[in-house]
Amino acid sequence: MKRFWFFTLGLLFILAACTPQPSAAPAATIVPPTDTAKPPTAAPTPASSFNYDPSVPFDTRIISQTEQSGVTVTQLSYTAHDPSFGMGGRTVATLVSPRGNGPFAGIVHLLSGRCATYPIGSQEYLAEAIAMAQHGAVTLLAKDYFPTNSQPFGTQDDHSLVISQVIEIRRAFDFLLAQPGVDPKRLGYVGEDGDGVYGGILAGVDKRAKAYVLVAGYPSIGEFLISIAVDPSDPNQYMGFFQDIDPINFVPHAAPASLFFQFAKNDNKGLTENLANQYYAAASQPKQIKWYDDNHYMKSDPVLKDRQAWLIDQLALAP
Repeated sequence: MKRFWFFTLGLLFILAACTPQPSAAPAATIVPPTDTAKPPTAAPTPASSFNYDPSVPFDTRIISQTEQSGVTVTQLSYTAHDPSFGMGGRTVATLVSPRGNGPFAGIVHLLSGRCATYPIGSQEYLAEAIAMAQHGAVTLLAKDYFPTNSQPFGTQDDHSLVISQVIEIRRAFDFLLAQPGVDPKRLGYVGEDGDGVYGGILAGVDKRAKAYVLVAGYPSIGEFLISIAVDPSDPNQYMGFFQDIDPINFVPHAAPASLFFQFAKNDNKGLTENLANQYYAAASQPKQIKWYDDNHYMKSDPVLKDRQAWLIDQLALAP
């Protein structure tokens, strides 16, 4: 019971801190997301660890809805695949939608980092999602949970948390595809840092997305977790715990999806040029790699502009 109230209070705090002030009166043009439109879920391959029950209701809760720059911005949360996962068993997200009935492309953009640093709907990511909506894409800015809001154990127990996070991203695809007008043949994914790691796994597990942008991602889960100050007693043993689910095992199976890798020349989080090149080399075609005069957090304008242009092309968006 104490754990339940801890997560509930934590969720309320996150939502309060992350919800931007409305810039206009709430819009009435969008019907709140429904739980009834359940698209088929692709069977996981090559591993079965990532199976889940897609029939779990979303129980969507709308927090706010505003019009910004001609698009609709909806702050919301929905039920996670597992009641023990997420913030109080829920995924916190922002849905950014164009006007009209579609068909629209869909983009799941995972947000890594604690809310104090990367708020849901922050100007940094919200501006990007609004720009993509103006080109004809619905973007789900979804907050990840592990390891940013659930402290890693530094033991084999972290293995199951990684699997749960990948499953929750698959569920984000489900949620996005349940939105009115989203074209299931034009689905994209953007993931940075840890979400660039999860995206590599996802590309080989879930065949629904057409295009993946993997930003500053590691080919090894253990390397990534150690880079964020996880201090296992035996680093080599710890990295071995994840060998069966490391993204480098899955990106070779991403085809026919296209992959765009973005890396920093001045990475300051242990992502070496060698590790980056290993990740890219393992990936299936079609793929592209680009290096930037940036640090690990990859916030410079060229990074943003290149991935927007690439997604516009890959998802057949309006110019």
